[in-house]
Amino acid sequence: MISFDKFIQKYQLDNFDEELILKGRNKIDFFNDLSAIMETFSRILNRLTSIFSLRGGQVLMSLAKLQSSEDIISKTDVLHCLNIDRREKLIHAFDYLLEQKYIKIKKKTSKFHMVKLNEKDNPDFILFREIVQKFWISPQEEKEKIKSWRDVE
Repeated sequence: MISFDKFIQKYQLDNFDEELILKGRNKIDFFNDLSAIMETFSRILNRLTSIFSLRGGQVLMSLAKLQSSEDIISKTDVLHCLNIDRREKLIHAFDYLLEQKYIKIKKKTSKFHMVKLNEKDNPDFILFREIVQKFWISPQEEKEKIKSWRDVE
């Protein structure tokens, strides 16, 4: 694993006297190192979500993950992504995130809510979404992976 400081030193990103030229193997190493740093960020985000208020971080992670594949995301989709069985476990998280303007909820019916990240008021969520979509493995994906391994035997 490479640290951010070592990454900057290795590719001399803080040296403004020389051009950064990446060709062949150096280019592959650069992207592999950058990918490793992004995976580390994703793991850090995953750990932070477990201490974030009332599962709010987990909800944000699942919304970011689902946005890559779903046009309309409901609260039920978030439940499935997080592999949670009861909606009551996330009621406070949704309320908190809505209050903090981290998410937007559009009511389609009394029981169906369209949910999405509020990237307009939180532009950092754009990068957050990209990192989560590429590197985070949701609890549902982990469950499916384990199930597929079990079926192989």
